[in-house]
Amino acid sequence: MRFCKKKLALATAVVLQQWAVMPALAQQSPQSAPQLLAQSRPLDDITVISARGVDADLNRVAATVSVITSEEIEQQNAKDIKDALRYEPGVEVRRSVYRVGGVTGASATMGRGGNEGISIRGLDGNRVMLLEDGVALPRSFSQGTMFAGRGAYTDTDLYQRIEILRGPASSMYGSDGLTGVVNFVTKDPQDLLNVFGKSSYFAVRPSYDSSDNSYGATGTMAFGNDVVQGMLVLNARHGNETETKGSVGGAGTARTKADPLTYDNRSALGKLVFKIDPRNVLKLSFETVENKLRADSLSAVALPNITGYQSTSDVNSNKLQLIFEHDNADNPYLQKLRANLYYRDAKTHQYSFESGLAPTRPRFRDITYQDDIVGGGVLAESSFNTGYVKHKLTYGIDASMATMQMSASGTAWNTCTGTQYCEYFPKTEYSVIGSYVQDDMRIGALSIIPGLRYDAYKLEPKASAKYDKQAIANGQPATTKTDSALSPRLAFMYEVTPAFIPYVQYARGFRSPSPQEVNSYFNNAAQGYSQVANPNLKSETSNSYEVGFRGKLPSALGLFNYSAAAYYGKYRNFIDVVVVYPGSLTAADPRINQYINAAKATIQGLEGRLDWRMENGLTVKTGFAYTKGKSTNQAGKEAGLESVAPLSVVAGVRYEPNQVWFLQSDVIYNAAKKKDDIPTATNFVSPSFFVMDLSSGYRFSKNAVLYAGIRNLFDRKYWSWTDIRGLSLADNATNKDAYTEPGRSFNISAKFEY
Repeated sequence: MRFCKKKLALATAVVLQQWAVMPALAQQSPQSAPQLLAQSRPLDDITVISARGVDADLNRVAATVSVITSEEIEQQNAKDIKDALRYEPGVEVRRSVYRVGGVTGASATMGRGGNEGISIRGLDGNRVMLLEDGVALPRSFSQGTMFAGRGAYTDTDLYQRIEILRGPASSMYGSDGLTGVVNFVTKDPQDLLNVFGKSSYFAVRPSYDSSDNSYGATGTMAFGNDVVQGMLVLNARHGNETETKGSVGGAGTARTKADPLTYDNRSALGKLVFKIDPRNVLKLSFETVENKLRADSLSAVALPNITGYQSTSDVNSNKLQLIFEHDNADNPYLQKLRANLYYRDAKTHQYSFESGLAPTRPRFRDITYQDDIVGGGVLAESSFNTGYVKHKLTYGIDASMATMQMSASGTAWNTCTGTQYCEYFPKTEYSVIGSYVQDDMRIGALSIIPGLRYDAYKLEPKASAKYDKQAIANGQPATTKTDSALSPRLAFMYEVTPAFIPYVQYARGFRSPSPQEVNSYFNNAAQGYSQVANPNLKSETSNSYEVGFRGKLPSALGLFNYSAAAYYGKYRNFIDVVVVYPGSLTAADPRINQYINAAKATIQGLEGRLDWRMENGLTVKTGFAYTKGKSTNQAGKEAGLESVAPLSVVAGVRYEPNQVWFLQSDVIYNAAKKKDDIPTATNFVSPSFFVMDLSSGYRFSKNAVLYAGIRNLFDRKYWSWTDIRGLSLADNATNKDAYTEPGRSFNISAKFEY
């Protein structure tokens, strides 16, 4: 207990030391249970207001949608998006173990991306659209020693909720919506002022997690009246390597303990809200996120040649956004209007230093990837009737221009000619303009929902001395690429009763190629291989079909909410880098790699959810996701789709007899990954596992609450397939324990709010 108190004290001090803005909290005496103003869990359906074309009532949505609230994030002590999505079956966050080695090749990137991205229905990376307040997060990028993941630009302490839409969403959102959308919605001043119904709000929330020995604190303040409101959220966290179940220390590849590292994360969110009148609101927000990591890769040591390997990763993101909201339910033509302008700059800088014997060592690599974007959009909703048909028309336009660039330097990389490649692709402007329309037509109990979006995009490389010097000399000048895409959607839903609402839908998705994929070039003559551009790349596309049903059933036993869906998707023109000419690995006859439309795939699966809330304070939740997928390459060879996770089942029981305390138990089961479902049958596959977690909370007064939890209660050793896939880890590898998930760990947080 003394240890926990010390960590909580340190966590509280973090935000004070790093930001130096937290006001002192006034002391208040505890109150009796009937007087508590606890934030009880909502019993009604959570509404989704920021997702386009999604009805406020989730039972009226012809898709699988789920919402994770800030209260759930706090009660689970989720320190990042991997923790926050832990109990969402079929939605996986990939985070490889930070175990790097070498300054080139795939082993160098292992774990570099942190929370790399989110997988939905078997696809991940840039094939899932990730948004923050409707603004797309930067695309992931990987090459050589560089891996820029997408999860590093997020911070769960800034979010009011996380919205997850499964299935293709390009008809409303455009590129990257091949298989789903995740929208991170930041907190708003009104949300905080509503807690106590006062004109001000202050809170501090220290926390500790033993899985990576991390501690941090979040400070929040809000003020306002009927005209002007403001908010500031500050968060800081310091931690170390995430523990594994490995027990072998020392240096070298046989090491199974986690390599030592430290990280420091800081973020800030500020908002000003001006209520012009009851129908018009103007919001100005600024957000900054900074993640720093320092690692000593003992597992990369290979005496006598390699005596040490150190690496750093610095991620920075800043976003400025202006939003105008108009709501007028009495207007017969236009009831809702949303307009926004935004600017975001994001940069990932990674450095590697390898010490050892001359002449090849010491050597270093210093690489930076930057993705800046400016854009805006207008969304409108109009509800009207034509005879017996009720229409809800959602329509709008989006436009953005992103500037993507990277630079690299390192040992022997000083002239950027011949064997050096100081830019993997030239600085590129990626501009997109899209327009969309969707009509939710209701005829009695029947809903017919057609939708269509048109996108035009352009990749325009800019003059680059470094890139041009090497590429033009080798006959590979950068090219401009222009293309467009149509993304239709059609859904039908019929409300037999509120307890049974079946639906069926078809949707098309697409992902446009990135600047790296179109204009990637480098030449390593010393080792006899090169990579060339491909201006003829086509967009990846998907055609997805889904049938499902959902319902809400009040009964004497409590309230039942349930949903189930079956889906089938056909994906074409998957983009991948492949060997297009084997060569002899010499300067005169090099092997040639190129990004091409290498494969097609099919993915099908089942998913379901059940939420049973009883009057006696008992709640039961369960869900499952089962997906199968296979890919077919250009030669017609079929293989299991490695990115598809095995069967996942999640179940939870919560007892909350009053607004003072709760106790919750969650179990996670993942089936074993099958050899038939991976391209290389001799590689290691994750066995099945069963994990139990406990969490609890106790509210001492309306101003103070404590949350605590235990993850992996029975201290099981297990591997997450999403994290280890692509390792090429052999079945007989002796260091497999290095890639295991943490054993038993505990977490604790306290929140003081006034």
